[in-house]
Amino acid sequence: MSNAIIDVSHAKVLMVDDTPANIDVLRKVLAPDGYKLSFATSGDKALNLIHRSTPDLILLDVMMPGIDGFETCRQLKEAPEYQQIPVIFITAKTDADDLIAGFKAGAVDYITKPFREEEVRVRVRTHLQTRILLQQRDNLIGNLKASEERFRLLAMWSPVGIFQIDKHGKHSYTNDKWRTILGLTEDIPVENWLDIIETDEERQTMLAEWKACETTLQDCIQIFKIKIPETNEIRWIQQNIAPLINDDNSIDGLVGTLEDITERKLEENRIVEAKETAEAEIQAKADFLAGMTHELRTPLNAIIGYSEMLLEDSRDTEDIDDIEKITTASKYLLGLINDVLDLSKVEANKMSLALDEFNIHPLLHEVTATIRPLVEKNSNRLIVEVEQDIAAMTADQTKVRQILYNLLSNACKFTKNGTITLMVRQHHNDQLLLSVADTGVGISEKEQKHLFQKYSQVGTKKAGGTGLGLVLTKQFTEMMGGEVRLESEEGKGSCFSVLLPLKVSEEATIPL
Repeated sequence: MSNAIIDVSHAKVLMVDDTPANIDVLRKVLAPDGYKLSFATSGDKALNLIHRSTPDLILLDVMMPGIDGFETCRQLKEAPEYQQIPVIFITAKTDADDLIAGFKAGAVDYITKPFREEEVRVRVRTHLQTRILLQQRDNLIGNLKASEERFRLLAMWSPVGIFQIDKHGKHSYTNDKWRTILGLTEDIPVENWLDIIETDEERQTMLAEWKACETTLQDCIQIFKIKIPETNEIRWIQQNIAPLINDDNSIDGLVGTLEDITERKLEENRIVEAKETAEAEIQAKADFLAGMTHELRTPLNAIIGYSEMLLEDSRDTEDIDDIEKITTASKYLLGLINDVLDLSKVEANKMSLALDEFNIHPLLHEVTATIRPLVEKNSNRLIVEVEQDIAAMTADQTKVRQILYNLLSNACKFTKNGTITLMVRQHHNDQLLLSVADTGVGISEKEQKHLFQKYSQVGTKKAGGTGLGLVLTKQFTEMMGGEVRLESEEGKGSCFSVLLPLKVSEEATIPL
């Protein structure tokens, strides 16, 4: 019935997300409700779009390049004409600090990823309805007596509780929905409603925030728990408060909305528990793999050591071939074990960086010398093109070496009787571009979508390998603030490009 009274079908909704696929999903969810939908792929673009056409509600992603969602919201709320636009964050971050930061930035609500379609539609509809009610409230305050009946009707059909507090701190008006949400029966006086707040601390905090709202003339959002009088059921409540300002800038009390967010809180708790369980499982797996790889590496190192000693002492050509096969197989197996251990560290958030300053040229010489046997194995030719005047680099030298080796090794596996080109140059003064191109079999568009996914082997069965090398390459690159790009055409070859900052941030040394 409330939808018939408060029509939000013509409302303008702005969707902000740097991932086009997410915007497309939101569009499909909201389109049936008739909203005028627009979108932006960054915070800067969103602010520019808002200046041209003010939306009624904004769905804002938290994690975006450039200015993130929090900063976008803060900048938006700095302008008085945009302060009342409801902002709903869409995020996978559910830590209490992140939620508090979002509300401090000016958001009215948030939706966690992955989201449910009906939840998105209900929240958008509710906040648009609340937005309309608050806009109508602002228009009515100047002539409250003349429009009292109109306000009463709006409040009656409101999907949220509406109330007014006079300048003495007493509730001078509440709608029926307000009493329903708080579980207040007719025999419980409105002035006793504070008694149902679960703790004295929350009660005192609320009263202090009311005073602050009147003093600073700023809106505030309060979240607290109540105990329903008849059932003793604990419920979570969210209250939005705004000061009532007269024409002479004096305060005439407060007005606000109230809604039950218990289900959202329960969902938050379920998400936190699921996250903790998943992290514990990942940690247990990582610890197990670390122990297993240690046990496996010890005898493998011994095999490699003894086989290399036998190579030095052997005189028989047939023996040398057999021993070289043992050494090669052992080193290959050791490499796989190290890859598995590195991947388990990444998953357990234990992978960190050891930054130091170094010149890239000696590292390139070392890597190309190491890779030449693999290049020659398939009768390939290696071309190295390196700029001479590359600035010193501050990064994790071991991981840069491993990134290069993984890309060159991958090119060697999928190229026969062809050319592999390693190009290294400085890019935009503050980045290093590492590019490995080959004339091999190439990668289909379908396979490219799964190329960097863990536990997904793309084309490795024929060429040999597990596919972990490219996965770790992407992980290490992103840890250092870089990115991996791929250009490939099936049957014509591939080109992997890695962009790394010449000066990796010190923050990257903290485990993921």
